[in-house]
Amino acid sequence: MWKTALTLALAALLMAAPAVRADEAELIATLKSADASVKDKADACRLLSRCGTAKAVPVLAGLLDQPNLAHYARYALEPIPAPEVDEALRAALGKLTGLHRVGVIASIGVRKDAKAVAALAALLKDADPTTAQTAAKSLGQIGTVEAAKAIEDSLASVSDENRSNFCEGLLRAAEALSEKGQVDQAIALYDKLRTLPKAPHQVRTAGFRGVVLARQAQGIPMLMEAVRGDDWILVGAAARTALELKAPETSKALADELPKLNADKQILFCQTLGLRGDAAAGPALLELAKNGKEGVQVVAIRSVTQIGYAPAVPVLAQLALSGAGEAASVARSCLASFPGKEGDQAIGSLLAAGDAKARCLGAELVAQRFSGPAAAVLLIKAADDQDESVRLAAIKALRDTAGLSELAPMLAVLLKGRGDAEIKAVESAVGALCARQTAPASGNVTVVKAVYGSLPNGPMADVTKKVAKLVKDGTLTIEASNSALGGDPAQGLVKKLKIDYTVSGQPATKTVGEGENITLTTAVVSSACVDPVVEAVAKAKGEPKLALLRILRTAGGPKALQAVQAALNDSDPQVKDTAVRVLCDWTSPDALPAVAELTKSSDNKVKILSLRGYIRLIPQANLPVEKKVEMLQQAAALATQTAEKRLLLAALGDVPSLQSLEMVAAHLDGELKEEACIAAVSIGDRIVGSNPAEVKPVMQKVAKTTRDKQLAARANAVFKKARK
Repeated sequence: MWKTALTLALAALLMAAPAVRADEAELIATLKSADASVKDKADACRLLSRCGTAKAVPVLAGLLDQPNLAHYARYALEPIPAPEVDEALRAALGKLTGLHRVGVIASIGVRKDAKAVAALAALLKDADPTTAQTAAKSLGQIGTVEAAKAIEDSLASVSDENRSNFCEGLLRAAEALSEKGQVDQAIALYDKLRTLPKAPHQVRTAGFRGVVLARQAQGIPMLMEAVRGDDWILVGAAARTALELKAPETSKALADELPKLNADKQILFCQTLGLRGDAAAGPALLELAKNGKEGVQVVAIRSVTQIGYAPAVPVLAQLALSGAGEAASVARSCLASFPGKEGDQAIGSLLAAGDAKARCLGAELVAQRFSGPAAAVLLIKAADDQDESVRLAAIKALRDTAGLSELAPMLAVLLKGRGDAEIKAVESAVGALCARQTAPASGNVTVVKAVYGSLPNGPMADVTKKVAKLVKDGTLTIEASNSALGGDPAQGLVKKLKIDYTVSGQPATKTVGEGENITLTTAVVSSACVDPVVEAVAKAKGEPKLALLRILRTAGGPKALQAVQAALNDSDPQVKDTAVRVLCDWTSPDALPAVAELTKSSDNKVKILSLRGYIRLIPQANLPVEKKVEMLQQAAALATQTAEKRLLLAALGDVPSLQSLEMVAAHLDGELKEEACIAAVSIGDRIVGSNPAEVKPVMQKVAKTTRDKQLAARANAVFKKARK
């Protein structure tokens, strides 16, 4: 019965319904029951702490000497609003010993029972240090004049072991008296603590803090005495106390003292004044911001900004323009974040200044301060300022702030072609804008390669077919797990899933840890970004056109590719050369046919560039493996330089077939044997199931040839698979 009642009471209370209270009688019955477990009784105590009355006091008091339940009993007794609790705890003081008595002493302190002062005062001389220390702290919590006097009278004879705890008790008493409005008594105790012989430094600083805060404005002279002193413990305490002191005269007193302090103290109290935020400290901080020593100056600059002292703005601008050292850098940062309209006006003044250096700084700061709205202001400077350095500064600032609405004006600036530096700056800004306009897109997904296991060099399985089937069945989110991918290829090891794939011809690679998901999408640049660039290419000439072609490589997509292909026939040799380079560096395999055509060029430079691009794009293409091998064989016939051969081996490693393994194996004795070993293991691991006899001797040779121990281990693992 008692167990059912306790369960129901606990459930009712935990539901926190205001109208429902646990049944006190049932809980008391649980505590009295000889059959109830310790846990059940502990739960009953927890509930009684919320719903208990004087009726529960006798049974709870009876548990105060129980080893497993005394703590729970006190937990229940402490919040019960009944004088019977205090009577029971006082009575227990004379009956209990050891830790049980210590616990009761602490509970008396929690309840602030003034009638227990005499009994606790007697315990201050107890031979047990824990008892005496707890009695001192509880007297401090009670916080009456009598309680404080009991502790104070004991300080003269207190042992070193107990001193800190007795001081803590006296400090608690002082705080309690101050809260009750008995300020004079509290001040006397704080003074006692701060001047106490042999007192730990934390006691002295606590007493100092207490007396200054209790006196408020009248405590400022004592605060300033500590500021001027040589005791750095008190100096630090003064800085912390100043942050709490509400008296408005505090900031002025500290500010007046600033010029007289040494550099270390100036740094500390500049920070303090900045945190206080009083404008009264402005002139003193500003003087140090202008003329302070290096370390002091930097802190003063930050603090004068923190309080928003408007007269500091011109000084910050002057310091920022000086361009010298940390002070200039901090001044620029502070100008960008200076609170209120004064900061706005200062930056506006810089933008309109006659000095080009000032306008450059204004462009830099307006981007930091205004973000989106800054773009319109910056465009005016980028398009119309007479000084190239200002235009460059504005364009560079636009790199991080411009959106689609700024694209057309930026392209107009680019088409003006006012110098190489400006063209490159706009190219960078527009390219960054295009990168920000990318968004995830799904489409025709082709899985090029998928591996799962202890990547990159541990045991792994080729799961390309498995992932491709999932995609074919309509699943675009692939879970990296043994169950989803058909087994555990690396038992006991941390595994990853890596998928190389294309979405509508756009290549992408993603890797995740075991238990995570890969969603097969890719980032596509918005047509609203690509179309204006394509239109600008048709209008541009010279260097601007070259920059626009390079931007199209960043943007990508069918329209961009068509524009670059059209530029291959441009009459300007520079445009044609840039178009070749852009096309050969294209990131998606939709450029493969055009790049393949370039490999037939009679121009040796074009042939080399296109061959490298052709080899790089083949593994990404949505083509049968046999066709990819055929294309790579054609490329191999053209590859005469080491760089192309290295690219070829890497590409073959991503095209798993017996023919690609044979091509790679032919290089195991050549100058690129390490690259050949890597490609051979990549291919062999994926075709060993269908071609074990052919894979085995190649893996044997790789294990003997490579100097990479991890690669040799992988080759041996594939060799073992081939023997099964």
